[in-house]
Formats: sequence, C-alpha cells, structure tokens
Amino acid sequence: MTKTVFISYRWDDTGAAAGRVYDRLRPLLTDGHLFFDVNTLIGGEDLKHKIISALSKTDIALVFIGDKWLEPTKETGQPRLWQSTDLVRTEVREALRRPIVVLPVLVNRAEMPKADQLPEDIQAITSKSGLRLRHESFDDDTEGIVATIFGTSRKPRPWDKRRVRRTLFSGMLGAAAGLICVTLIALIHSWVLRRPLSSSISAPATTILLIVTPLLGVWLGMQWDAGRRKAKS
Repeated sequence: MTKTVFISYRWDDTGAAAGRVYDRLRPLLTDGHLFFDVNTLIGGEDLKHKIISALSKTDIALVFIGDKWLEPTKETGQPRLWQSTDLVRTEVREALRRPIVVLPVLVNRAEMPKADQLPEDIQAITSKSGLRLRHESFDDDTEGIVATIFGTSRKPRPWDKRRVRRTLFSGMLGAAAGLICVTLIALIHSWVLRRPLSSSISAPATTILLIVTPLLGVWLGMQWDAGRRKAKS
C-alpha cells in the first residue's frame, strides 16, 4: 500500500530543508501521495480547505521545526503559531486530530518546544518522538525519515544511484581531459622539436604518461565532483 505524506513547514524557517526532503521523497511516492504546498496548491484555492482535505487522506505528517518556529513577531511579541489564522498551526492541529503518524523533524539545532510554549490545540506535538535533520548529515538523517515513513531502512535510495552516476561521469570527463592534455603536449612537442615525444622521454616513459595522466584525470574529476556536492549541501 502506498503511503501518503503531508509536509508542514514555514517557508522562512525550514523551507529549504523541507524542499530538499520533498525532492528525495518524490521518486519514492506516486502522484497524489505527497502534499507540499509549493507544488500541490493551485492559485485561487482556499488554503485551509485544501490543507484539511489533504490531511484527511494522509498517513504521515512531517512537521518541520526550525530555529524560527517559535520566533516572536514584531507586531504581537508572540510566535505566529499563537495566531488563530496561522496556516502552520492549522496544519499541526488538523494532523494531531487524526489517527495518523505525526513526525516532528527538528532541523539543525532546533529543539522540541515545551508544551507551555504552544497553544493548547497543538501542545500534543511535544509528546511525539522527533527526528533530527542536520546539514552535516543530511543523507543519513533523510534516510531515517524515509525509514520511518515506509517502516524499513532497506528501501533503495535513488539519490545514491544518481550520485554514483554523476561521480563516474565526472571521472570520465577527467580522464578525457587528461588524454587531451597529453595529446596536445605531444603535438606541440612534435611541432616545435620536429620529433615525436617518445624520442625525447623514451617509449616506456611515454607509455607510462599515457596511462598515468588519464588515471590522474579520473581522480581529479571525482575530487571536483565531491567538492561541488559539498558546496551545494
């Protein structure tokens, strides 16, 4: 049976983290089984009605809690969660009213709020066991979320397969770049000195150069890919 997942978040608090988890869940869930307002709401729709309707079909609600979840507003001096019209409060309240799994996702250094910090209608979330989602261990933490949703940690992770393909592609590009460099060096050498490269450094050395340079290119390409992924994470 396919699970249906609802993602609750506040854009200026955990929008980026929720979006990344949504991207990881999309290949694992069929259409119509993943609610994320940016991608599932249509202009002009009644937001509260759409939220209640989506939660009525949901098996698990992910509630993303960040450092700003309880941040007071300048106007009232209280968190937006205390406003009766706040959509995040509506999402959490409606999720808690239903017999579904409500999973708090604590982003980076966020802590589970205390019950007296929340309106009475959403205080029950403080009794739920949450999962961490940290920048430095995003893949492993996301796997924990996926395992909770599907009830197993053995479900394949498509993003790992994509990463392997990207790494191999970067390595092949590095190897090709290495071969091109060796070829250019040999051509320039022949053009300037009017003799083949092997006559200057010996045939065995030329063979070693042709082998080592592509391998070095593979290593450099994979290092570049790893650095690029680290910069993006």
